[in-house]
Amino acid sequence: MNEISEFLEEENRIIKELYQNASKAYFDAIVSGKKEDYEDYTKKDIKFKEHFNNKENFEKIKNFLKTAEDLIEKRQLTILYNDYLSCQGDKKLIEEISVRASEIEQKFNTFRAKIGEEEVTDNKIKEILKKDTNSEKLKEVWEANKKQGEIVEKDLIELIKLRNTLAKSLGFENYYAMALELAEQKEEEIEKIFDELKEKTEKAFRGLKDEMDDFLSKRCGIKKEDLRPWHYQDLFFHEGPEIYDVNLDEIYKKDILQIAKDFYGRLGLDTEDVLKTSDLYEKPGKYQHACCINLDRSGDVRIVENIKNNEYWMSTTLHELGHAVYDKGCDPALPSLLRENAHTFVTEAIALLFERNSSNLSFIKKYGNFTGQNNEEFGEYCRKQLRLKELAFMKWSQVMFHFERELYKNPDQDLNKLWWEFVKKYQLIDFSRDKPDWASKIHLTSSPAYYHNYLLGKILASQLNNHIAKIILKQGVKNAHYSDKKVGDFLKEKIFFPGRRYRWDELIERALGEPLNPRYFIEEFTN
Repeated sequence: MNEISEFLEEENRIIKELYQNASKAYFDAIVSGKKEDYEDYTKKDIKFKEHFNNKENFEKIKNFLKTAEDLIEKRQLTILYNDYLSCQGDKKLIEEISVRASEIEQKFNTFRAKIGEEEVTDNKIKEILKKDTNSEKLKEVWEANKKQGEIVEKDLIELIKLRNTLAKSLGFENYYAMALELAEQKEEEIEKIFDELKEKTEKAFRGLKDEMDDFLSKRCGIKKEDLRPWHYQDLFFHEGPEIYDVNLDEIYKKDILQIAKDFYGRLGLDTEDVLKTSDLYEKPGKYQHACCINLDRSGDVRIVENIKNNEYWMSTTLHELGHAVYDKGCDPALPSLLRENAHTFVTEAIALLFERNSSNLSFIKKYGNFTGQNNEEFGEYCRKQLRLKELAFMKWSQVMFHFERELYKNPDQDLNKLWWEFVKKYQLIDFSRDKPDWASKIHLTSSPAYYHNYLLGKILASQLNNHIAKIILKQGVKNAHYSDKKVGDFLKEKIFFPGRRYRWDELIERALGEPLNPRYFIEEFTN
């Protein structure tokens, strides 16, 4: 065994243990919401990052990269280089960033909006926004949830400045620019793709926005010009309201976990072990959203949810289990450093690809409470609702990408004004108020420089769907039904099994025979 091999073997051993300790502590913290669990996670996260602060190892990695010839070793060294570089700053500063981020995240995860004297969960907030038609009630609920932005605003801005200080000490313009580069992404390429999406979907989205506004103004008994953010059935208008004659919540008033298990099982993708160790229902103080955590890169994969038997949690469960089957499917013979997804947006693509099935007529007929509906008409409504959902999310992602980038460029500017300028530009909602509504989005704290990956994931999901439908299933792209084990076999072989052996762009070309291309998303959801 040569010097590089010995170094990498030791790095894999140490990093796996540190990563596992931090991941397990994070899982415990977001499930319990307890201060002591967050403190335990913070200590273990700091210890994990301390490993990469080692200057001597960093120099070794730089030298090894000049001589390494084995492709697997070179890939590991590249990943290590980026990980080490991100932690080469002042040790106390890195610790402070971890502590601050954990403290703010706990505030988010334990926050419960108050309506009058009653504390309500996010599930309850979503239900009211979706079902109520009284504008004053909707406003009260929307504003109650946004108060978490006021609670964390000052701390979050300080955290952003600390992140920027670290990035600048390492030679980057700001933290956002650093995060993209170390994630093997280029800002100008993302911007080019997003600009193309805006240009080629603008007409379709404007037409849908008019349709939404007509429906919502009639539903709430107000003029179109009096519509406000709280009328769009979502806290951020990130998926779009239900405006068609289809009630998917009624369809999924059954055991959605069993549906998900059956669906993935038909594809040859087992989820039983994941669901057994996961935390799936509401608890006081618990994280109110959903996530998937690969605890050890050796098969212990868990999801966190707050399940209700409705369409939102059906699609979310399909989404999170999509992450899980990817994590489980990585080649176990790979070194630990490579035993994970090729890139954040690639695993998002898999999750988003499976998520869309909750609006698929074939899926609904097989798994849902589908009785008496006109197949053709119902299927068309589902298709329209999915189109609305995808285009609305595309516009919302644009808001997040552009806002967060500007946030890191200048955190001292008028962020409240900037937020609503982007909302108007991309989501076509003409509204503003001088409150830190932007700060109520948890991703800015817990997943910085991340949100653009959702939209890139949607682009890749459409590209994968096109390939699966046409090449593997020999079906039409719209309403392609994933019930064939051949779909699971393709994904396992071409996407899951390689792990992080290749850069994301090489993986996509190897799997699909072409680079990432937004035209499939545009064709699928504007035609």
